[in-house]
Amino acid sequence: MKSLLHSLSRSVGIVCTLLCVVSAAPALGQESAQPQPSIGSRQPTENSQRGANLRVRVPRMDREPTLDDVAGMKADDWMRTHMTRISNFVQSGPIDGKPGTEMTFAWFGRTESTFYAVFICYDHRPDLLRSHLARRENVGADDTVGLLLDPFQDRRRGLLFQVNPTGVQADANWTEPGSADFSYDMVWNSEARRTRQGWVAMMSIPFRSIRSRAKSGEWGVVVSRNLPRNSESAYWPRVTPSISGTLTQEGTLLGMEGVTSHNIQLNPYGLLHSIKQLNEDDPNNPFFSYRKLSGTAGGDIKAVIKDSIVLDGTINPDFSQIESDQPQFDVNQRYALYYPELRPFFLENSSYFDAPITMLYTRTINNPEFGARATGKIKHTNIGFLAIDDRAPGVLVAPTDPLHGKRAVTIASRVTQDVGKDSTISAMYVQRTLHGSSNRVGGVDFYWRKDRHWTVQGINVVSPTHNLDGTYSAGPARRFAVVRTGRSLFFTVQYRDFSQGFLAQAGFVSVPQVHQVNENLNYAWYPTSARAKRMHVQSYGVETNVRLAWDRMWRREFHYTTDDVYVSLARRTTLAAVYVGNSDTLQPSAYPGLTQQTNFTENKGGLVFRTAPRPQFSFSAQAYHGATVNYNPLTNVAPTLLTDDTINAALTLQPVTPLTIDNTYLLDHAQDAHTQDNVYQSQTLRTKINYQFTRSFSLRAIVEYDTVQPNTALSSLTRTKDVSTQVLFTWLPHPGTAIYAGYNSDLQNLNHSLCTELPTGGCDASQPILPHGPNYLNDGRELFVKASYLLRF
Repeated sequence: MKSLLHSLSRSVGIVCTLLCVVSAAPALGQESAQPQPSIGSRQPTENSQRGANLRVRVPRMDREPTLDDVAGMKADDWMRTHMTRISNFVQSGPIDGKPGTEMTFAWFGRTESTFYAVFICYDHRPDLLRSHLARRENVGADDTVGLLLDPFQDRRRGLLFQVNPTGVQADANWTEPGSADFSYDMVWNSEARRTRQGWVAMMSIPFRSIRSRAKSGEWGVVVSRNLPRNSESAYWPRVTPSISGTLTQEGTLLGMEGVTSHNIQLNPYGLLHSIKQLNEDDPNNPFFSYRKLSGTAGGDIKAVIKDSIVLDGTINPDFSQIESDQPQFDVNQRYALYYPELRPFFLENSSYFDAPITMLYTRTINNPEFGARATGKIKHTNIGFLAIDDRAPGVLVAPTDPLHGKRAVTIASRVTQDVGKDSTISAMYVQRTLHGSSNRVGGVDFYWRKDRHWTVQGINVVSPTHNLDGTYSAGPARRFAVVRTGRSLFFTVQYRDFSQGFLAQAGFVSVPQVHQVNENLNYAWYPTSARAKRMHVQSYGVETNVRLAWDRMWRREFHYTTDDVYVSLARRTTLAAVYVGNSDTLQPSAYPGLTQQTNFTENKGGLVFRTAPRPQFSFSAQAYHGATVNYNPLTNVAPTLLTDDTINAALTLQPVTPLTIDNTYLLDHAQDAHTQDNVYQSQTLRTKINYQFTRSFSLRAIVEYDTVQPNTALSSLTRTKDVSTQVLFTWLPHPGTAIYAGYNSDLQNLNHSLCTELPTGGCDASQPILPHGPNYLNDGRELFVKASYLLRF
């Protein structure tokens, strides 16, 4: 506890010092009074902009609207008569509470089956609009309008729809206090058109794509407009960062009675492919398997009952169209890395299984054949249920292994009860069984929103485990967090306690078996002085982050501290100077080369820079220099301190409207801190090129080069080189209906012999299996065509 108090006091001291230094800078000082609005400016009153006071009725229309109804950037007589208009958008950033810099109008209406939103977006510099013809979802750097709907009006979950001036749409599953999962796809239509005065857009959202209550006539709503060149977000009703959450500030749509989303969906697919693949099912006998023009089929079925309950089933799902993961630093890591889920079946309504401890991490399910899920809301109760098998444990083993042909089965259930206006209490249970072994995790958690700034979250679970070898273990885990949200001050502190017997085989725990305290504090200023405006300064601030962990005997595991000073400018530009003060404590039980508990101090300094000065160009980079630990020493050799240099850079080029080129570069170069001998160097270069012929038809190519070059006299890392290539033609008129034609290839520096063969055949297990060599071997190649079609009844 002394270490904890010392760390917290140190963090507070650093923050206070930085606050004094930054606040003393005259160039960025705030004026003592807010500037008065100019004559004729749209200055909304506080009361008129609060969501609770903004209620608009959505009229029923006798026909569908079109963009021709807003020709000339004005609504025609029919639209003014049959639809409801909203205006007076208010900035959330960069200047909270100020009217949007450009005028925006949105018109709402509905038919029996569809909700319509038409947007008129004025822009005094339409030549500076940022808009690209891109793949669905890739509009984050563009001008957009957004519609966030809360059909249950529970201020906890919603659906986000966005469109850019080219008509490219994006949608997301929204979960408070502000998490958007853009991997979730819905079926809806969008149109947009650029004009001399700005742009117009229309969203057509079928009610059968939305889950709601047919008897309820009120929905929550938040409307937004983003102008990236100003780093500006404007909302109706006003959404201020001084209040925790977005849906907590929503307005209300009236007139939504009778909406029904009853439907049944069938989404079959067929796959034809030719594969050459290195088969490692038997680790001691690798060989190449070939399948020429083989085929498979499967699909999903969905039924929406009582408008708010969704039943899903899947048979032999396939994920051929999913691209490779975004690169991370994965060499010389002490703890496990988290990779987000990308597979469609697991993404829909995944938020129903979210808990403060990740008890269900669907990437642990590798090769399912059958699966079923039920999610939805009954009055004030949210329910989620998932059952799915996994063939991988019985496939990735030798034929003589007892697990050969066996399947794991994962079952997860979660019930969340809404309490009061914005709070919840939940219970969750997850189990994974395999050939007589089992791991079960269950417990309760809560989320309490005390007021507009403070929230409290907690969970307590326990896990009994019966292992394959007949042993048994069990133990609890808990996590508690207090969060303070505000425009200027953000603060969070959390405590995690994972016992030695706690295990979540179907979940994800990055740092197991520890007591851990995390603290984060951020304070920002928003200058209004004339000099700050000339310098395009929108905000500046300081941040400190502290993470402390102890093992089960209360011996310190690590102490990680990050402090930074940052400034944010227009055109999405941010510059930060960062100090990292880390230390790791390693035990002889984990590293036999150590004779005693050893502490390593690893201080670093770095710079972070992000900018998007033009629509055709964006760039970000993080560079650090300092110390780290060699977590991969030679056998029975003690870890040593290293001097480490890392670079993480990303460059996006969009030279013409339909072309997007994303480039990523990672470098991790480490030397012995005392001898300066090279220990390892890891590099990743990844280029993703997408050409969008139309909104539905595109060509994408990804080339990635990964290499790890260790000094084998100082590191146990393996020298590897990998070149992967993915080419994909896509025709995607809407989610569920698509044709994919692709080619995947992977080259690794593997010796072509694969192993040292025995005279009787097979591999010599005493010699390296899959030995590395100087040349490349293609260990996987696939050519495929996949087609799917969505049927809705």
